[in-house]
Amino acid sequence: MTATDRAAEPARDTSPGHRLLAVALVAAPLLWLAAEAVSPALKSDSAAQLAVIAQQPDRWFGYTALLTLGTILFVPAILGIMRLTRARTPRLTLLGGALLGYGTIIAVGDAMSQLTTWQMVTGHADRTQMAALLDRAANASGASLFFAPGGLAFLVGSILLTVALIRTHVVPVWVSVAFLLGIVAQLVGFTSNSVAIIAASAVLCLIAMVMLARRLWAGTPAEQTVASNDRAFVPAI
Repeated sequence: MTATDRAAEPARDTSPGHRLLAVALVAAPLLWLAAEAVSPALKSDSAAQLAVIAQQPDRWFGYTALLTLGTILFVPAILGIMRLTRARTPRLTLLGGALLGYGTIIAVGDAMSQLTTWQMVTGHADRTQMAALLDRAANASGASLFFAPGGLAFLVGSILLTVALIRTHVVPVWVSVAFLLGIVAQLVGFTSNSVAIIAASAVLCLIAMVMLARRLWAGTPAEQTVASNDRAFVPAI
């Protein structure tokens, strides 16, 4: 490569921050997968779920802890994806990242609430009353003000960031599609209380996010140096 060729190359982001975000991209789905590996059965009925937790309290705690940590790490993982796409689709990246970030924060709260459920089967708590409390909390209109928009934001934000990934060509299209399918499968799995579907979603997310992490680890083009004659990229929106 000549000096002229090197000068024409876009400068790359070599700050240590992008590599920490790359680590988060891999760690988040790994923790999700580990959570499903230790997860006891998930039940839609509160009384049945409490019975499962009472039989396997240590597994429920491990599942909750791993799921919570993985979801927390998904926040910097989102920032890593945004770092890949922000130069060429800044507005789409900002909107998608904000929505997905909001949905993830709600998901962290939901995951951590399972620690309360874990304690409902200890001591001399009345199981019937605890099940009724879980049902009231799940059906409370005040709770739906956060959880319903959170799930929708999680889905819409994932779609927008996937579109940004496809439009910027920072990774192959199949990686972007696998990421979205993993997120959709995760929502389906939690909605249907299926450990198998949630585990499959974690595998899909892991495959896609490892590829995203590799791209981020290598460095991202600096925002001010996008070549004006690069016709492989569409204009930012």
